[in-house]
Parts: sequence; structure tokens; C-alpha cells
Amino acid sequence: MFKRYRVLLFLLVFVSLETTAQEISVLVKFQVDGGNFSDSKVTLTEDGFVKTVTDPGKSKIIADLILGKKYILTFEKPGYITKRVEINTKNVPQDVSGEDLDFDFAVEIFEQYEGVNTVIFNQPVAKWFYDSQEDEFTYDTDYTKSIRSALIDFEKKYDEAKENKDKNAEAALKAKQAEEARLAAEATAKAEEEKRLLAEAKAEEEKRKLAEDKRLAEEARKKAEEEEARKQALESEEEAKAAQAKQEEEEKRIAKEKSEAESRNAQAKAEDDARKVLEAKAEEEKRLAIAKAEEDARKADLKAEEEARNQADLASQQEAKEAEAARLAEEERAKKKAKLEREMKEAEENSAQEAKRRAQLEKEEIERRQQQAEARRAEEERLAIQSAADAEKRKKEEEARAATEAAQYEVEQRAYEEERKTKAKEQFEAEQRRLAQAKAVSDAQSRERSNAVAKMESEKQSLAIKDAGNVVSRTEEVIKEANRTITQVTIKREHMTYVYKKVVYTWGGLYYFRDETDITKFVFETETDVNP
Repeated sequence: MFKRYRVLLFLLVFVSLETTAQEISVLVKFQVDGGNFSDSKVTLTEDGFVKTVTDPGKSKIIADLILGKKYILTFEKPGYITKRVEINTKNVPQDVSGEDLDFDFAVEIFEQYEGVNTVIFNQPVAKWFYDSQEDEFTYDTDYTKSIRSALIDFEKKYDEAKENKDKNAEAALKAKQAEEARLAAEATAKAEEEKRLLAEAKAEEEKRKLAEDKRLAEEARKKAEEEEARKQALESEEEAKAAQAKQEEEEKRIAKEKSEAESRNAQAKAEDDARKVLEAKAEEEKRLAIAKAEEDARKADLKAEEEARNQADLASQQEAKEAEAARLAEEERAKKKAKLEREMKEAEENSAQEAKRRAQLEKEEIERRQQQAEARRAEEERLAIQSAADAEKRKKEEEARAATEAAQYEVEQRAYEEERKTKAKEQFEAEQRRLAQAKAVSDAQSRERSNAVAKMESEKQSLAIKDAGNVVSRTEEVIKEANRTITQVTIKREHMTYVYKKVVYTWGGLYYFRDETDITKFVFETETDVNP
């Protein structure tokens, strides 16, 4: 401990050792639970005004405080619970040296969890003040007791929240792994579904193609039948036209022969002499007409046959063209069908390969994430173990260093005090021997008178306590501190409550108090030895 004790010296007659204390130094050991000092800060306010803001790079901070002020030290970091410590440097006697009042304390801040009420930390977690009885700075035990129940309740809820956070983190990891497994299963199912849909689409396309081919074949058959019927109708029409032309030519010939016969009969009556010539001529003309008619008929037949052949050739060419077009269309459909089947097969193979690749990638990703999670968990466990070991090591080192420093300081202080006492004794030894006897007698008489007066006052006070009524309850508590042990007895009467303290110091001092007022051992034992 960095507490320095002021040794009370006897009143010296010729030497005045009074000094004026101006400031004190406070050593603060600042720690961040499970973290580092990054983004942390320590704010010092003096009488309500900010004096300094420090970004601590190490655990030890030294604050120089002026006497006669009221300070608040605020320790904070994002995501952590803010803590405050109050230091009241007022009411320090002027004859007390500031360097004799230096002290230290430790503050540790913890990570803040959701749902934990931290309103208790809106007020200081400790209050330090100058204790005139102890002649040193100490923390207010009554204040600490007043917030103790709230701190205990906070610690309980904080531990529960921390445990729940660890459980939630583990549950979140398991949920994440389950979700990744579910996604992998969904990917596999999706690939299977895509494969099934592709097969169904392929079957539907083949079915549609068969129906289309059947429809086209039916249309081609109907078209061929219609073309055949049209060709037969055309041939029938041409034959009818040829027959009609032949009939008309025959009718013309008959009419002409009839006309010539009539002309011949008429002329036979008028020209007997020229009958033979005329008859020969007529016969020749008849023969020529017949030959011409026959020639015309033959030419008409030849023309009809030529036209029929031309029509047949045209029909044949048209059929050949249509057959070629049908063949080309069939080849084009076959090519398209083969190409579509090839593309569908390639698409199916590509889809299957892509699905297989995606499934493999997702599987590898899941395995990678699991390995990363396991690696992170192992690293976190290693860091936690290492952090705990480092914290324990630092704690032991700090305790050993603090103990060494305290022991060294106490040795130095004791040597200094011994040296000063020795010098004082050497300077005034003769005077003390001369005045010792008289002073001893005077002091003894003064002590007797003081004790008698104190006893009378205590007994008088004890008589007054009886007016507070009967005892209702009695509680006793033992408070152990670094340099003293306090036995505190609380007596609750009908009209008043009294707090008694028995303070035993490690250096041997023994004091008794009633409501912070000195009393004798007799009064303490008399007034506290009661039953409710």
C-alpha cells in the first residue's frame, strides 16, 4: 500500500516542525476487464469543472490534487461501465505535510451487457476524505455500506448476463452452423429441382416437336391432295376446252359443206356444161377443206397435247419444288431438332456440373467456416487462458512491486522518523530529563482530571441515553481494513439509534467511539452489552 503514516511526536519546546500542505499525489491502478486501454479515458474534475482528460496507455495513473478541493475521477471506455471515484481534499490541517497524505487505490471497469441496470454507477463507487482520527485519507465506509446492497444485486445480475451472453454466443454459433447446413441442403434440393424441371422441359419440348411434326406432315398431305385435285381439275378443263374446239370446227365444216352443196345444186341447174368442172373443183375444194380441217384438228390436238405436256411438266416441276422444299424443311427441322437436343443436353450437363460445382463450393465454404469457427474458438480460448494467466501474472507482479515499494517506503519513513526522533532527543534530552519529573507529575494529574471529567461526561451521557427508550435491536459487524479492524455495534432504541465503534490499529492503537465521539472502554462495554 502507498499509504504514509504520520507519527505523532511529543510537543517540542524549542523546535517548530509545522509545514503547510499544498497538494497530494494519488496513485491510481486502472484496469479494463478483458480488454486493453484503446479508446479509454480518465477525466478529472475539480469542484465541478473539467481539469484534465487523460488517454491512459498503462495501468498506473498519478493524479496531483490540491488541498481544499473536491475532485471526481471518471473512468470510461465505449462498451464498458463507467465508474467514478470522489476525493475530498478539504478539512486537512495546515500543519500536515501533503506528501505524508499520498495514497493509492485501484479501479477496474467491466464490459456492459444489455439488460443490466447500471444506474448505481451514476454515483461514485467510493468516496475518499481526510480522516482526522486516522490522520490520513481513507474511504467512507458508511457510504460504501449504503450502496453495498445495490452493488451486490448488480454483481448478481451482471454475472447472470455474462453467463447468458456466453450461452447465447454458443447458441448463435450452433444456429449459424445449422443455418449453413440448411442452406447446403437447400442448394442440393434446388439443384435436384432444376434437374427435374429441365428433364420435364425437355420431355415437353420433344412432345411439342412431335405434335408440330405431325401437324406439318398433315398439312403437307392435305396440300398435296389439294394440288392433285387442282391438277386433275385443270386437266379436265383443258380436255373439255379441246373437245369443244373440235366440235365447233366440225360444225363449221358441216355448215360449209352444206352451203357448198346448196350452191352446187343451184349452179347444176344453170350450168350443166360446167358441172363436171365445177363438181371436180368442188370436190377438190371439199378435199382441201377436209384436209385443212383435218390439219387444223391435228394441229389443235397437237397444241392440246403440248399444253397438257407443259401443264404436266409444270405440275411435275411444282411437285419437285414442293418435294424439295418439304425435304429442305424436314432437314432444317431435323437440324434444329438435333441442335436443340444438343443444346438441351449441353445445358443439362452444364447445369448438372454447375449445380455439382456450387454444391462442392458451398460444402467447402461450410467446412471453411466451420474450421474458421473452430480456429476462432480455439484462439479465443487460448487468448482467454493467456489473458487470465497474464492478468494473474500482472496482478502478482503489481502486488509484489506494491509490497516491495510499501515495505521500502515504510523502512525509509521509519528510518527518517527514527533519525528525526534521535536528533530531537539529542537536542532536548537534557531539558527533558530536567523537566521529566515535574512534567510526569503534571501530566499524571492532568490525565486523572481528564479521565475523571471524561468519565463523568460519559456517565452523564449514558444517563441521557436512557431517555431514548428501551433497546429495540442490536446488530454487530466486524470490518477489516488494511491497517485496522473496526467492530461496529448499532443499538436501536425506541426514540434514537446509536452507532458504537471499537477501532484496533495494527500498530497497537485502540479507540472507542459513540456516533464518532470518543468514549472510554467502560462506557463502550456498558452501553453495548445489552439485549433487545
